[in-house]
Amino acid sequence: MKSNPLRAGAFSALAFMLAGNAIAVEPSPVQATGVINQEFGVDASNWDIAPFNAFTFTQTERIFPTLLISPGEQPFAPLSYAANQLDLALLMVTDPATGKSVSADTLLSDRIRNSGLMLIHKGQVIHESYRNGLRRDVRHIGMSASKSFIGMLTQIAMQKDLLDEDDLVSKYVPEVRGKMAWADVTVRHVLDMRDGMKFVEDYEDPNSDVRRQDRAIGWRARQDGDPKGLRDFVRQNLNEKSYPAGKVFNYASIQTDILGMVIEGASGESLEDFFEAEFWSRLGAEFPAGMGTDGFGQPIVQGTISLTLPDLARTAMLILNKGQNHRGEQIVSQDFFEDLLTPNKELSDAFAYYDPDASFAHYRSQFWVNDTWNKQFLMNGVHGQIAFFDYERDFAMVGFGSYPVAVSPLLTASLFALLEAVLTELDEAASSDNRH
Repeated sequence: MKSNPLRAGAFSALAFMLAGNAIAVEPSPVQATGVINQEFGVDASNWDIAPFNAFTFTQTERIFPTLLISPGEQPFAPLSYAANQLDLALLMVTDPATGKSVSADTLLSDRIRNSGLMLIHKGQVIHESYRNGLRRDVRHIGMSASKSFIGMLTQIAMQKDLLDEDDLVSKYVPEVRGKMAWADVTVRHVLDMRDGMKFVEDYEDPNSDVRRQDRAIGWRARQDGDPKGLRDFVRQNLNEKSYPAGKVFNYASIQTDILGMVIEGASGESLEDFFEAEFWSRLGAEFPAGMGTDGFGQPIVQGTISLTLPDLARTAMLILNKGQNHRGEQIVSQDFFEDLLTPNKELSDAFAYYDPDASFAHYRSQFWVNDTWNKQFLMNGVHGQIAFFDYERDFAMVGFGSYPVAVSPLLTASLFALLEAVLTELDEAASSDNRH
């Protein structure tokens, strides 16, 4: 697919081809009609809510136009499976809702509403399971777990000296140029969601900033008078600050899309081409990834990246290897991942406004850092999309879900109850091996 000539970078695909990465981004053959199931009234007004999300999260190409990101011509990275698989039907866990002991498999299906799960330990898959009709070759939307891909992609742009974290966002995004609120906002501020912009991310309020943005980008059906696409929304909004830049962590999905615009402005390439050439085609992916757009050619990367569970596992392995792929190539710098887990008072103070009880947590470069002390962090998306990493144990848990509501303390508690049970099982197995 040719890049949109109205966007920066329409003429430099040759540079990527000379670098050995043929551009092969193509539009999905599935037409985005805004309707998934006409008989049962599943459309752009309700596709992401229960009970429909159990099957719609694999059919988002019918909601918003989607670009298919090629895995490239290199052989995909084979997954290694441990001889002894972890049977979640035999692993017991305490259900946070009832306090009763249930199998991890029951917790996954009945409480977490998981659609697919893979556990990775020391470079091998120790568990793989699918529910709700998901298969290993079917893409599932990543929701806000998508954001971490853009954090890594921004780092790649910095590695290539295309931009600096201290650069002003307005240098690359003309839609915010000249706005006083953006006069001191840097790329680093946006990476860490400490930009200070006034933006309300309330999924239950149909008139909140995030829901108005959803209509503008086609996530929800547009209404008369709504901005036409992402860039028009940014041009008309984001004009005020709630906090000084750098002071407070304020989660705002729109900022990930701003980062995508920064990458385009800095690289002179479309975001989809840059993502394919610099990350996806080098990951060792087995299948194409999907990247949703706003219907006007602009990628929406705050939550529309879709991928298969095995390719999410390959992403997890790259992260566990601190940015190195299966061929030993350093895709994302090792320093990036070490920086994520470095205790940082400025970050923890900013995060305290969001969660005063999270002593060792912060948000860095589009990743949630759960515990710097124990080197645990995650990619996290609504409805149960997750990729959890534990560097000390060389462990990752990746999963897709269709929890009935977007955000829930019970969902979070259930996921961490599952994690605790799995990690305890691994620790006990390691202790037993050491005794023998």
